[in-house]
Amino acid sequence: MTQGKETELFEKDICSYVGCKNAVVVNNGTSALITALLANGIGPGDEVIVPTFTFISSVNAIIAVGAKPVLVDSDLKTFNTTPEFMKKAMTKKTRAIMPVDVAGMPVDIGAFEEFAEENNLIIVEDAAEAIGAKYKNKKIGSFEHTAIFSFHMAKLVTTVEGGCIVTGDNEIAEKCSMVRNVGMRGRYDYKCFGLNLRITDIQSAIGRVQLKKIDSYLKLRNKLVKIYEEDLDMVDFQEIPDYVTLHPYMLFGVLVDKNKRDAIIKNLNQNNIGTRICWPPTHMQEYHKTIFKGRYPNAELLGSRIINLPMGNALTEDDVRYVTDVFKKSFE
Repeated sequence: MTQGKETELFEKDICSYVGCKNAVVVNNGTSALITALLANGIGPGDEVIVPTFTFISSVNAIIAVGAKPVLVDSDLKTFNTTPEFMKKAMTKKTRAIMPVDVAGMPVDIGAFEEFAEENNLIIVEDAAEAIGAKYKNKKIGSFEHTAIFSFHMAKLVTTVEGGCIVTGDNEIAEKCSMVRNVGMRGRYDYKCFGLNLRITDIQSAIGRVQLKKIDSYLKLRNKLVKIYEEDLDMVDFQEIPDYVTLHPYMLFGVLVDKNKRDAIIKNLNQNNIGTRICWPPTHMQEYHKTIFKGRYPNAELLGSRIINLPMGNALTEDDVRYVTDVFKKSFE
């Protein structure tokens, strides 16, 4: 059935694992972003600052609620954006900021909270890839501001398709619950604008089982990353700041010479090794470049150099050593 007892239990399980007060599960990560923005009152006339180096849903969700995305650049070493980039993009219409935890690695949350408080801004953290991650030993999603997770098939925890909003604000959580259920508080009692963004109990049941395995997934992924980093000392990796006490490695990216990337990818693919380029910056996408006219040199450089190598819960150490052997030959 759609959204019943299993979904309620899944939300309780998420709260227990993450350490958050409220969790509202929806049908996918994009819906989670849309729901979070609507629940926080973001709409036409508002500007939301967001990095261009992100999955397209971060920006599309802002457009979907009628607000204006204002793009900013990211740090070349961490791949994440910073409050310093966002400060330069502030206007009188800025209402919210959307920092993104790239590959699941937390942004500097303390710095963003301070920035938001000083400027009376709402934070909607795109933590789609960051469930299980820790910032200064505190789990992502356990802070007071609104954050979202994705449970897409490719994510650390999956419901095949699914998403979740977590928040320390009870009122925001109640609004999220109504938004996902066509704005309904009681039967046919519509209190706000909403959409049908409900998840099914079948998906929630899958998520509950997945959540029990998350610690083993995190341990495996960190073990695999050590092999990658030891074997591939000829490339650059995402820099991990001291405030990150656990990286979930939803993705694992390496940076290579942009002039060699296509040849390396081709050789990897010919040896049955899948790769992803995450991501070409938003402002360079065919549709979005008609909207955004600026240049974001760090994001463009990252987008031209990055290769995301295989990373997953079923990957073995032997699999990774095969990848690194082929990679080294391709690199040479």
